[in-house]
Amino acid sequence: MCDLVLSQFNGRLNQSVVATRNQFGQAQQVQNTAQNLVGRMAQAGQTDPALRDLLAKHDFKINLNTNSQTQPLP
Repeated sequence: MCDLVLSQFNGRLNQSVVATRNQFGQAQQVQNTAQNLVGRMAQAGQTDPALRDLLAKHDFKINLNTNSQTQPLP
């Protein structure tokens, strides 16, 4: 009887761990996407003063490497 209860409890814990792991994976994807978007907005902000001001207003600081060649966008 005790084994059955522990087995069910273990199954629920495993489901919880998988769900938490999935949430972390999704959060990492969102973070990477957001970083890429901000980087591209910063690049566009070099020629668009309104966009540059908007990024500055929200305290986004991007260090664009201006010494390297421009990479083609995927």
